[in-house]
Amino acid sequence: MFSTIWNTVLFYPILNLMILFYHFFGNNLGLAILGIAVVARIVMIPLVKKQTGMTRKMAAIKPELDKLQKKYANNKELLAQEQVKLYKKTGYNPLGCIGTFIPQLVILSALIGVIRAVTSSNLEGLYPWVVNVTNISEDVSINTKFLFWELTKSYKDVAAEFGKFSGQSIPYILLSVLVGVTQYFTTLFTQKMQNVSAPKKDNTKKRAEASPMEGMQAGMQKSTMFLLPAMTVFFTISMPTALGWYWMIQSLLLVVQYVSFDFNKTKKGVQNLLDVLKKKKK
Repeated sequence: MFSTIWNTVLFYPILNLMILFYHFFGNNLGLAILGIAVVARIVMIPLVKKQTGMTRKMAAIKPELDKLQKKYANNKELLAQEQVKLYKKTGYNPLGCIGTFIPQLVILSALIGVIRAVTSSNLEGLYPWVVNVTNISEDVSINTKFLFWELTKSYKDVAAEFGKFSGQSIPYILLSVLVGVTQYFTTLFTQKMQNVSAPKKDNTKKRAEASPMEGMQAGMQKSTMFLLPAMTVFFTISMPTALGWYWMIQSLLLVVQYVSFDFNKTKKGVQNLLDVLKKKKK
């Protein structure tokens, strides 16, 4: 039952759209994946807008939350009640980010399944009219060559065959590194977009002393900035190159989405990011 719903609502529509892109882009699977990434980002615009709005609301009410935490530090029950009142007053939903993250995860899971199916030429589920338009059926082999890569292979596969630092392996490891670097700068950019004001003087030590919890959260956030890209590189090393390519395009398109939401704030966010990078170089 679940499998039927999954295939009907998500998997088959995405699979057929992928094959249409593949056909109209000259049997180029890399460009087809790029087209799917664009469509996925367009579909997720309402979710990203909602998530961004909730994050900004959280930033706006943070001073009030800090006041409540100090005022009711010895009364956790009353603190929780006052926090709920503040959330209702400002329209902030603490679970809002989770509510938008889950649909994005579902769509990503379906896309990963489609990419795996197409790169293995498993085209079961094509609509008859798509077969008529593209002349591609279940028994047709898909061209999986794109630029320097064989999209069905990973760096791990190529390294095992030709050597870790061979000429054949280098393009694959470079893609994995590019995916991680792209995610790092995309995460850094989106974080700065949540707070587009000019960077303030660093008083991390004083803030940590005033609020140990805030200091710990800041440390965790900083660690995550490096941990997630590192994990991305680790995963893409053993994943088919098609998925790494899709992952990198999605990160870049997320930046495009932020620009489209508010160009003026984007300019401030970019300036904020540049200021932060300049401070790190000193």
